[in-house]
Amino acid sequence: MLFAPFTRRWTLWVILALAPVWLIAMLDRGLWTPDEPREAAIAWRMSQQSDRTLPELAGTPFLEKPPLSYWMSAGALHLLGESPGSARTPNILYAVITALAIGALAFAMTGSGPAASVASLVAGTAITAFRVAAWLAPDACLLAGCALALLGAYLGYTAPAGRRKLLGYCLMHAGAAVGFMAKSAPGWLVPALALVTLIVWERRWSELRRWELYAGLVLQVLIIGPWILAVTRTAHGTDALLALFWHNIVGRFTKIAAPAALDYTTGHRNSPGKYFRELPVYLLPWTLLAAAALRRAWDRVRLAGSAGTPWRFAIGATLPFLLLLSIASTARDIYAAPALLGFGLLVALWMDDARRQPTRIDGIAFRSTRWLVAFIACVFVVVLCALMAASSHFMYAVTAVAILAVSFIALRQSARAQGRGDLYRSFAWTYAAYAAALCMTSLAIFPALDRLYDLPQLAQRIHADSEHNELALLAPDETTIAMLDYRLRTRFTILSTDDATPEQVVSDWFNTRGSSARVLVLLPGHGSGELTPLLNRIHPVREPDDGTAGTLTAEGVASFVQRYDLPHGRRYALLGPPAAPIRH
Repeated sequence: MLFAPFTRRWTLWVILALAPVWLIAMLDRGLWTPDEPREAAIAWRMSQQSDRTLPELAGTPFLEKPPLSYWMSAGALHLLGESPGSARTPNILYAVITALAIGALAFAMTGSGPAASVASLVAGTAITAFRVAAWLAPDACLLAGCALALLGAYLGYTAPAGRRKLLGYCLMHAGAAVGFMAKSAPGWLVPALALVTLIVWERRWSELRRWELYAGLVLQVLIIGPWILAVTRTAHGTDALLALFWHNIVGRFTKIAAPAALDYTTGHRNSPGKYFRELPVYLLPWTLLAAAALRRAWDRVRLAGSAGTPWRFAIGATLPFLLLLSIASTARDIYAAPALLGFGLLVALWMDDARRQPTRIDGIAFRSTRWLVAFIACVFVVVLCALMAASSHFMYAVTAVAILAVSFIALRQSARAQGRGDLYRSFAWTYAAYAAALCMTSLAIFPALDRLYDLPQLAQRIHADSEHNELALLAPDETTIAMLDYRLRTRFTILSTDDATPEQVVSDWFNTRGSSARVLVLLPGHGSGELTPLLNRIHPVREPDDGTAGTLTAEGVASFVQRYDLPHGRRYALLGPPAAPIRH
């Protein structure tokens, strides 16, 4: 039987199954917005800093997150050279830890290697969790810490008193410390909410009095304590700790008195039920399997004793954290990624149960998931055909045909396996269809996306044009700051519009700095590219205006010196004083 070796070697199968999607997504592309240009610039700065206590963005302390993921990326840049793939190399380690920890947790719950594999594959490729794992950001390291902490929490809770319970809870504390050092409070919240929910649900209050539960706090002190001590010894240690532990945690849930740069309630606004409305998208392509798992969990969480404990723990690892996120002031899809680990467990528990007691709903979930994967493959094919029509590159057509062929064969095998009652093999073929379509599409379109996101090339041009001028950035976002600093150390001054209008601050800059002064302004919309004619045939796209830069020139405050844009990407204008000549 295909899955017989999984009982002993499921870890190898998981790594082999996930390796292609990991390696392509992490190593075979450039730096993409949002976030990656900023994170790369911070990691590069960290590799150059003599004092690595705090991350820095363009020489200014970046106080949104602790430094663990930046230390790791900086080390990779030092060892492997400066490239996007090098900066993301630690993500491979994070992804392996996440997949194997969740697989090990499912194995501890079911004793089944195939179930462990399912948990790893679902948690590793649900679209939001996969995006987090592949993205250059602290969230990937957070996910690894949360997975380890959840594994430790369950092992500690279910173990008898003594050494095994101590080891389990120590693993929980170690994972929580890693998660905290990656992205602060969520590293603690995810395992704590899961464990507390289980204790309350099962009314096992004696667990709160176990010395083994608290002994591992020593590990947290040893891991986190030296860094906090180092922060207190920096020039602005008190302000840094206030930003890290107050503004960046409490400030994400409610409005507090904070500097404008640390006011998180003004961006990524939350709305009631946002995470639950979007959850079906986060779980793609495994949404319908997760729905079937939740339906079965409704019954299984009521089982008495240890039979219901795995189900209750899996629910505790998902819903409480999503509920907590729902009351925060800020919201982004990637914040929900740790909750998707619990859904991987739920799907594994459901599949292990369904193979013994299948229901009509289970069969519908499997069949519908195949249709969903087929639909996703067709979407990939449509995108490739659009690129072929726009660029006349025949390779897009070849890839599209290959995706259709592989998806058809794999999904047909999945249907046959389900017909024989072999649900694990059916899932494996469905996963193969999805992974193959994803990998082939990625290999084909990543070069086109790299051109869209080629901020280093854009930064080189801006740097060359302003190298002998005094450059200012008008109310820049972090991406603009990062792209000019990364490997270039472009000198610039930031012009804030918090207390004055853009016309006032730009006029004052030119009046005090003279004819050599320049101002860089981010323009609204996106540049035109090879897909623009095709898109205009489907739906006419209005050419974006010049926004603030247009207003400044129309009022005689500035004049255009140079324009920059990426195909379907960012647009910038370099402005000079009104008398500055226009370059074509």
